[in-house]
Amino acid sequence: MTPPTLFGKPFGMGVIIIEKCLAAVFFGAAAGVLLVLHAKGITDPAQVLFAGELREDPHDRLALVVIRLVPAVSKSLLLELALASIGYVLLEAVEGVGLLRGRLWVEWLILAETAVFLPFEVYELVRHFTWLKVLTLMANLLILAYLATRRIREAKAHHGR
Repeated sequence: MTPPTLFGKPFGMGVIIIEKCLAAVFFGAAAGVLLVLHAKGITDPAQVLFAGELREDPHDRLALVVIRLVPAVSKSLLLELALASIGYVLLEAVEGVGLLRGRLWVEWLILAETAVFLPFEVYELVRHFTWLKVLTLMANLLILAYLATRRIREAKAHHGR
């Protein structure tokens, strides 16, 4: 029986390709929103979004919760976040395309990137626990284990010849 594939790649690699493409789309959308907010000078987006709602009902609990959760930021921070998002778009796109094209160096890049960010993810999880952070950490650990196992297996096969 042949192992399952995705995009003509091993299934695990196909899943990572999908993750990288989805991340690129997410960060692209985030960059677009942040650039629009920056261009319009909107530093308190939740307040602007729910202004009409609060005029109708100043005690709207959902609007008040969202406004409390989404902080106001400076215009320069909006630009910095947009530029960081653009950086992530580029990184995720390079990784996704590189994996699709079977570039070995991309696997090493993803291994290094994932390993470098794990301590920060653990710190953030301990500092403020959320299930989304747990899922993100688990996904990154799975990616790290999969790619490391793949690299080790291929190195052994290469040296065993």
